[in-house]
Amino acid sequence: MNSFEGVNVEDLTHCPQDNFASGIKTKVYYAPASYFEKIDLPTLKNTYDDFVSIAKNGIEFRGGGWNSIDVLIGENELKQTLSGPLQRKKSKTELEFLILGFRTKVLGFIEAHKNTPMIFVVVDAVGNNWVIGNLRNRAFIDNADVSTQKKYEDNSGAVVKITSNSPIFYFVNQHNWIDQGVFTREFTFEFNQEFT
Repeated sequence: MNSFEGVNVEDLTHCPQDNFASGIKTKVYYAPASYFEKIDLPTLKNTYDDFVSIAKNGIEFRGGGWNSIDVLIGENELKQTLSGPLQRKKSKTELEFLILGFRTKVLGFIEAHKNTPMIFVVVDAVGNNWVIGNLRNRAFIDNADVSTQKKYEDNSGAVVKITSNSPIFYFVNQHNWIDQGVFTREFTFEFNQEFT
């Protein structure tokens, strides 16, 4: 490992046996930013991983907890982009997902939170937890198109795009936060109840 202007320069390698499956899992977790006591952003930056990793106990609530949204498999994407002129680039995170159904709950969610500062967490296909938004740069609904669609076989519902003017952060806790009772209620499609 070499160092350049205080940043350690590393090789970027991979093992052919590594699993790089694409996509995210079918739940998106969210909470208003006002629910959080702290979200500790990385300060120790010895490795590339350190630049984007939130420590194990780096997220704490002051009240409330995570809510979840069921999203349609194969229709969701998390990405990080760069914007700005050369040598003044800034990171931007975008999350896009599809909520099934032209329903009052879907329309109400968008109406209630169209301007709410939020924090989102998604789990990718490999099982990594990714945080979108933080207390310095919160996440917002950038766009939401809710449609009945035209044909019977089309997917009615809402295509929602979330944007945060910050990098994506990796949350080291591997699913531990799911088991710690920090969830309040679910915003789900209730597929089994409607189709069984």
